[in-house]
Amino acid sequence: MDKRNRIWFLLSLPLFLFPVGLVVRHFFSERYLVDLCAYSAISRALFEGNNPFPDHYDLLFYQDKWGSTVPIVYPGQMLFFVIPGYLWGRMIQFVYLALNIGIVFFLFALTLVKACGYQVRDLWTPGRKQFFYALCCFFCLMCCGTKDVLKWGQISIVLALCFYLIFWIGDRGHFWLRTVLFSFIAVAKYSLLPVAAPLLFFKGHWKLCIAAFSVFVFLSISPVFFGNNLAELYSEYVKAVAITVQPGGINHYSFHPVGMCHLDLFKSPVIVYCLKALIIGVVLWLFWREHKKDYISDTLFLLAFSLTMLVTYHRIYDIILVYPLLAIRLFDFARTRQWSLFGITFLFPLFLCLPRLITYDLLGSWIGRIPKLGAVVYLYENRIHGPVFPVMSLFSVALALWSLYLYLHVKDPYRFELPVPKKKQEKSPVQEPDTLS
Repeated sequence: MDKRNRIWFLLSLPLFLFPVGLVVRHFFSERYLVDLCAYSAISRALFEGNNPFPDHYDLLFYQDKWGSTVPIVYPGQMLFFVIPGYLWGRMIQFVYLALNIGIVFFLFALTLVKACGYQVRDLWTPGRKQFFYALCCFFCLMCCGTKDVLKWGQISIVLALCFYLIFWIGDRGHFWLRTVLFSFIAVAKYSLLPVAAPLLFFKGHWKLCIAAFSVFVFLSISPVFFGNNLAELYSEYVKAVAITVQPGGINHYSFHPVGMCHLDLFKSPVIVYCLKALIIGVVLWLFWREHKKDYISDTLFLLAFSLTMLVTYHRIYDIILVYPLLAIRLFDFARTRQWSLFGITFLFPLFLCLPRLITYDLLGSWIGRIPKLGAVVYLYENRIHGPVFPVMSLFSVALALWSLYLYLHVKDPYRFELPVPKKKQEKSPVQEPDTLS
């Protein structure tokens, strides 16, 4: 190893090790993964033929972790979490935590190899490319969204891997694997797909969408095979979800707006509906503008998920889905020496890595001092800083606006493509996707 590569290696090593050590340290000092416990407990109750929703929380093991605010879990997830439900313990928690950390490293390795022209050997060979890989993993693990995923046991990191594997697992022979991955995303967190799924459908991948929806329906009705009354079960599930998103509910801005990213921060429903109608109009325009293209650009997906974050319920932990997209953009801007675009794009992961004392408390409290702002939006009352504005909603808006600018004005050489349908393949030869190599 020459001197220059040794320097790159010494710079990369702490970027790999420091965030992992930080996560593990917190794991042994705090109560971690309570959402994973909810997935497991509700799945176990359903497997035993019991309705686990609001009036029956006493059926859940470790119910004391949540009190009266048990996270609401879609019943279709049952088959994926029933085994952890019976084996729940410290070992299951540690395995799940290790799995998520491993996925972060694997996801960015996959991103750099598939989208940025890396070779696999570049990831373990000291040098600039390894340093960029370490930097991507560092920012992802240190971002407040990923920390929330790891702390609460959310499933967003697993779903991010599933989404990118849909495009990067290979050729036509993996249709059913893509179907399972797509349906798993839908059943685990359907709020991620209101823009991405129709986008794929209108791009000609309707067979994948219909097949995935069929598997989604099967998973959704699977509790009936274990003695559950589906009508009663989903009626109680809908009621439970409705309670959480109403004013005063655990998933409403009036309860605790910190970390929420969607546009329901306004107290006036008219403002919320008008803004969401505007975003839906932008989405329809995107479909019209893109309907003749066989591929989906990196920037288009970045814009699609940014808009999704605004119109459906999302907290900051779902931002993990756009991190690989940002990494692809940053690599391209660095490769083409577009440093102004690189700098502005880099501000988004950098902001997410700032301490919460700065982002949530100081910045939020500074905005919260605007006179009469509390009459328009929901503010969080902090005992030390007073009224705090939910700054992550501003982050989501800024990301959507910047993505829209990149989509309209900056050439994007990377394409997300799926195998070409047979009819299109007969009409024209398959073109190789552009890469950033």
